[in-house]
Amino acid sequence: MTSARFDLAIAEACRIAQVPFEEFVSTVMAGGYPCLPGVAPGSPRRFDETDLLALYIYGRLLAFGFGGLRAGEYACRAHAGLRAEPRAQSISIALTSDGGKRVVIEQDLERPAMLPERIHFDIAAIRRQLRQPADRSAAEPV
Repeated sequence: MTSARFDLAIAEACRIAQVPFEEFVSTVMAGGYPCLPGVAPGSPRRFDETDLLALYIYGRLLAFGFGGLRAGEYACRAHAGLRAEPRAQSISIALTSDGGKRVVIEQDLERPAMLPERIHFDIAAIRRQLRQPADRSAAEPV
């Protein structure tokens, strides 16, 4: 079971990233979202920008029909890619020639014709979208 503090942090992150809270908690409880902040002992339960980007990708993958566990897997792969390349402008989940899927960071798209079938995420646009609620709430009086 998660603590109240944990649930509140997740609920706020889900609200910002437009992700169904209950579905996300189910994925976390099933172990399908290993990049969740605060999972490692002693680590903070704060969602930074990279965490929110991955959570947003998770939500969009659900909307595309991915199951929670598969969406969590690919969102966490995107999370790792964003940690490795923080200035990435795009991330794609691409079909490979052998029928598999892989996460591709913008710099890996040297030959896009080799990866014609992919779900593409414009990271710069998602960053702007995720900042909007924070900008609005900071501007609104309490």
